[in-house]
Amino acid sequence: MSSLPPVFRFGVFELDGGSGELRRHGLKVRLPEQSFQILRTLLGRPGEVVTRDELRQVLWTSDTFVDFEVGLNSAVRKLREALDDSAENPRFIETLPRRGYRFVASVTASGPDPVSTSVSVDPPPDDSLRPDPAQQASVAVKEPATPTFSRFRHATWQAAGVLLLAIVAVAGALYQRGAWQPLRAGTEPILAVVVLPFENLTGNATQDYLVDSVTDAVTMHLGQVPGLDVISRTTARQYKNTTKRLPEIGRELPVDGVVSGTVTTSGNGFRVTAQLSRAATDRVEWGKSYDGDLSHMLGLQQRIASDVAEAAGRPEPVAGRTAPVINPQAYDAYVKGLTAKGQQRHDGFSRAVAYFEEAIATQPDFAEAYAELALVQVQFLFGGPFSPHQAIPKAEAAARKALQLDSTLAQAHIALGQILSLYYWRWDEGDEALRRAIELQGVRDDFPAALTSSLLRRGRFAEAVAAAERARKLDPLSVNAQVSVGSAYSAAGQYDRAISELRQALEMSPGQNRGHFQLGITFVAMGRLDDGIRELELAARPVQGHNSRIEAYLGYAYAAAGRTRDARAVLQELEAHRRDQYVSWFGIALIHDALGEKGPALAALQRAAEERAVEFGQLAQYPPFKAIAVEPAFHAVMRQVGLPR
Repeated sequence: MSSLPPVFRFGVFELDGGSGELRRHGLKVRLPEQSFQILRTLLGRPGEVVTRDELRQVLWTSDTFVDFEVGLNSAVRKLREALDDSAENPRFIETLPRRGYRFVASVTASGPDPVSTSVSVDPPPDDSLRPDPAQQASVAVKEPATPTFSRFRHATWQAAGVLLLAIVAVAGALYQRGAWQPLRAGTEPILAVVVLPFENLTGNATQDYLVDSVTDAVTMHLGQVPGLDVISRTTARQYKNTTKRLPEIGRELPVDGVVSGTVTTSGNGFRVTAQLSRAATDRVEWGKSYDGDLSHMLGLQQRIASDVAEAAGRPEPVAGRTAPVINPQAYDAYVKGLTAKGQQRHDGFSRAVAYFEEAIATQPDFAEAYAELALVQVQFLFGGPFSPHQAIPKAEAAARKALQLDSTLAQAHIALGQILSLYYWRWDEGDEALRRAIELQGVRDDFPAALTSSLLRRGRFAEAVAAAERARKLDPLSVNAQVSVGSAYSAAGQYDRAISELRQALEMSPGQNRGHFQLGITFVAMGRLDDGIRELELAARPVQGHNSRIEAYLGYAYAAAGRTRDARAVLQELEAHRRDQYVSWFGIALIHDALGEKGPALAALQRAAEERAVEFGQLAQYPPFKAIAVEPAFHAVMRQVGLPR
């Protein structure tokens, strides 16, 4: 008899028991580990009813706590998706409600398996004509006789399974009442996880933004758990609808735990299922379903994260206040605002402001909406038509209101920290707010840029590079995270490394303006003006729109390279833009300084200080002033800002 594992063939499919691969017409089909075990068990007993309890024994050990119904239903659903099968009109797997499953197609197998070389099963036309499990011997399945010892062992396992199911049922009831917490003896804690985009099973694609918000919120809350690395939402989103198996995802990121889930409608509310799997084995460690509606969604998401953290071996409660009940209309506007903000474009920020203001108007004590409104308003410092005097008062009012309602909101501390530093030049207070955000949230999403900028401003280059590297580790597929690493190395004077990192970013996204801009200013800092101008022209002349700050830097590079006519043309462009939107005087001062025009340069720099230009907080990214560096008026401005130069 051969010692090779069995290979099952049915329809256009082939299941290799040795490699764990499912193939369709010879091409591999992604099949999660638990779905593979279910299929292999069914193929080993074609025509028989394999009970749900028997499958539980195959999939989970006795010391694993899991919502059995959620885990099994999820594994069977993924199996049917892989086979392109239907529960309503099964070609392969038939469901017997409350009993189990039966494989109903013809199967051939090779290797030492209980199935003979050829097995043919003809399913009865309806349930009324199907024999019950006690009469399965009469089903027309050609199967070798089972040895006495095998029958005895099978019966023993069935008895043990019944006893185990009873124990688990009692334990589960106690657990739900809070009377018993399951132990995970001998289980290694999970140190790094990714939350894959939850599946939208509502049957309505317009609900995608709500489903995505559940994924994002669970990710954010898990990020607050000490000792747990959580992959950023930006990277996780790139695995939406992926066909990759969990072990492959685990190796790519890398993580040892994967959180997945679904969102479905349930009456007037939602049902969310979530499960935690080991990435290396695709084995479900924990799973649970939650019922709620939009008004309780904030608390539900926080509870999911807490349960996942506990299942991962991190029982510390997720930080934050008790989630309030939110008006469903306010919550809907809030989630739409998050979606618009996530586009990272000026038009998206403008829409986000409108949505967050709508949420606040509907529910005036919505702290999270105030915090997000503040963050969006701060973004206008870095681009768009508004001056700092127009954007920051609104941002500050929203941030302080958010903290008045909930002092544990990291987003509000991030916004306030940037406002205090970049607008008021109260650097120490701003850094303290950012440190508070780290305590509450760790290094997450929109925070690393603020942290890196703060460290660079204080000349702590090694820490700034480390912070940027840490952010990239948690967001490895994010172009912005990659660019931040390159810009940190550039500001630290490690130009060759910066160029390498920034070119990698442009390979990830060739049309990324920020990547071209950072590469351009790195070349300029190195004295490679022609290379810098080429990159800055790509950044300053996008297909749509323009960025006056990038244009100003290009004008400086023209002037430094002796291209006076081109530099003056940029000055004229900036003056034309001023008729329609805010244009910072800082860049204009820089161009005049490079042209050797002290008077216009000092006048523009003083205007920049009056308008609180954001560039003063980003001096590490800009070349030093030369023509006016010895002028008393220049030093007076630097003292006003509170930074050495």
